Order: sequence, then C-alpha cells, then structure tokens
Amino acid sequence: MKQVILVAHGKLALEMKNSVEMIFGELPKFSAVEFCKEDGLDSLKEKINQAVTDSTEQVLILADLFCGTPYNASCAICMEDKGKEYEVVSGMSLPLVLEVASMIDNTNIKEIAEILKEVSMQTVRSFKGQEIEEEEDF
Repeated sequence: MKQVILVAHGKLALEMKNSVEMIFGELPKFSAVEFCKEDGLDSLKEKINQAVTDSTEQVLILADLFCGTPYNASCAICMEDKGKEYEVVSGMSLPLVLEVASMIDNTNIKEIAEILKEVSMQTVRSFKGQEIEEEEDF
C-alpha cells in the first residue's frame, strides 16, 4: 500500500489536503501533519510516524520547504525506518499535490518523485513572460 503524507508549517498541510479533496474527492491515502510553534524536530517526527500506517509499504512525504523542520524531520524518518520505502520531496504546492493525487494509484513513489521534479519547473509562470511568448507567435 502507498501513502502520501503532507507536512508543513502551521495548517498548510491540512488546507492543502482539503483543497485537493475539493477537486478529487476524499483521498484516504493522504494524511496531513501540522508543524506547530510548540513542536520541535522530535515531536514532529513522532507526528509523522503516527501518520504512517502499519500496512504501508511506500511513503511519499511532501514537505513545504527544503531544509525546513518538516523536511528535516521527514528525512530523519526516511533514514531511520528501513522497513518501508520513502521518498521525501520539498516545495509542496497545490499543482504538485494534484499531480500526486492523479498518479498515486498507478505509479510507484520513486517515479512520482521524479515526475514532481520535472512538473515543478512548469508550475511557476509569469504573466509578463507568457505575454511576450504569445506576441512572438504572430
């Protein structure tokens, strides 16, 4: 079984899950973990570990910031738990979580992580840049 854990500062992970569920409906393979002001690395690791189910074999963790506490805690779990296959990806955004939701049933987590790195470069756009590209087409 595969599982996706969203982990971020404040309520971002929960609201990200809620937003994706507005489009995809209920996502039972997705969990959201909040990193609160009172949390430290160890308490956040505990929250993430509690979110991982016993029957899960592959875990994809999407963290908000590279080298932030949610990312660091996720990487620590990845290094400590050799019984499951983990992938940790930073830069969580709505387009990326939507991509994961569309692939989670049919794609292994290693492939998803690679696809997310490619897709992430296409999700940030500038109106001005788009406007110039369209003018050049004429």
